Amino acid sequence: MAETKTKVRFVDNGDGTVTDTRKNRMWLKDDSWVEKGHLISWWQSQEFLTEKNEQKFAGYNDWRIPNAHEAKELFDPELSNTDMEGCEVHIDPVFTSGCGYTTWTTETRGAKAAMGYDFRADYEYWLAKENIGFPSAVRLVRLVGDANQMSDEDRFVDNGNGTVTDLDMKVIWKKDDSYLDLDKWVSWDEAKTFVLELNKEEFAGHTHWRLPTRKEAQSIHRPNNPVTDTYGDTIYIPSVFSPGAGQTTWTKTLHKTDPSVAIRFNYFSGDYKFHKKGLRSHGVRPVCDLKEEDQ
Repeated sequence: MAETKTKVRFVDNGDGTVTDTRKNRMWLKDDSWVEKGHLISWWQSQEFLTEKNEQKFAGYNDWRIPNAHEAKELFDPELSNTDMEGCEVHIDPVFTSGCGYTTWTTETRGAKAAMGYDFRADYEYWLAKENIGFPSAVRLVRLVGDANQMSDEDRFVDNGNGTVTDLDMKVIWKKDDSYLDLDKWVSWDEAKTFVLELNKEEFAGHTHWRLPTRKEAQSIHRPNNPVTDTYGDTIYIPSVFSPGAGQTTWTKTLHKTDPSVAIRFNYFSGDYKFHKKGLRSHGVRPVCDLKEEDQ
């Protein structure tokens, strides 16, 4: 019988980094506890991040704090490592042992609270950003670039009429979201109404505006490109889009068994979750398909 080779998921790159070949991400091999030997607050995790990017650690300056999904996907109950207290953490042993058992994430609640993730027990929790107790560390991550991927300069075209063409996803985006237009938050149904009104008025000459899919919404998240408005509010999207937009967008992606909930994508944290349609979220980013006559 021919031998079957299984691709190793985590690869030690020999330069202080580990590549997750399944998720196309690169992690620091050491977390902040291994390097600093003390607990850190969420604010101190931002300082640690700045240090690594200023150093261009391993040749990169696009390190970032993981979102909740990325932290959770590093957890595997079949894997075993040892943390700073000699206890078991469920991350690949390719990572340095004696590490922190938790990591801060980019998931936040307002200005004061942030989410941490526990690698001992697959556990999410919320704490004040200045807390330096339970969250022991931060694990930095970056996306592994695709050499064939279009640059944002080539991919996005500002059409000069309030729309942006995405040549990779083959769609047209409204440059401003509903939060910029309405100056208020909207529910999923209100987001649908906003899109219908765009079609009635034939905004930018189009009558097929719709809510984006989760994949489309996620495709314009840029964790290394902060777009900040005059009030200091930041989201991470390509610079071609307007600052001051809502942190989130509703999507057309509904739950398979519960049509009362839909996915909402967050452009600050890069996270997405199912929420009740009646929740008033920041806004919606309308999109329409790029047709031959638009090219």
